[in-house]
This record gives sequence, structure tokens and C-alpha cells, in this order.
Amino acid sequence: MLIMFLALAAAVPADSAASPALATCLIVGRQLDHKVVDETTLLVRAGGRWHRSALPDGCPGLKAGRMLVRREASPRLCANDLFEVRDNFTPEVFSLCRFGPFSMLLKGTRP
Repeated sequence: MLIMFLALAAAVPADSAASPALATCLIVGRQLDHKVVDETTLLVRAGGRWHRSALPDGCPGLKAGRMLVRREASPRLCANDLFEVRDNFTPEVFSLCRFGPFSMLLKGTRP
């Protein structure tokens, strides 16, 4: 029994209490409120709070001022859901990307 406890204790990283929990899905409603940090990171607003999504494959063409069009028309946004980066005024699609897991920004942190 003691050996099993020690094995479990060794499997939990020491800084796990300090690291934010990752969410697989968020409820975002009909319209996605987002901010582009760079080609690898998006901020998404859900439940009145901002969440960071590290895009697993990056997203070439992702820039502020471009439109994101989700492939799933659901109020639920999940990691690995696909989205297109489009021009606001033409039908041009710059890239097809996917969301990563979401971590909530700490209170007082500005997006």
C-alpha cells in the first residue's frame, strides 16, 4: 500500500497546484469573442472570462483584423475544433487551423 502511494505521489508534478487547469471545451454562445496574440495563441472569451488557447499546429495567416469562421455551429467550443482564417471583405481563406486546450487567465490579467 505504501509503495502505491509513493508511486502516485511521484507521478504528480510538484508545481501542479500552481499551474492552471486546462479545459477541453468552453461554452461561448453563438458569436466567438476572440483576440489574436500571435500565430500560435488565441484568447477566447467564455463565461465572462478570457481563456488562452495555444494552437497545436500554429496558424499561418492568423492576424488581428481577420475573421475566424468555425466549422461547427455550436455554442460549445472544444480543443481540436477546426476554424478558418478569412478576409473580412473577400472570400479568401488564409488557413485552416484548430484550437488547443483552454487555460483561464488569472483575474486581474488583461487580455
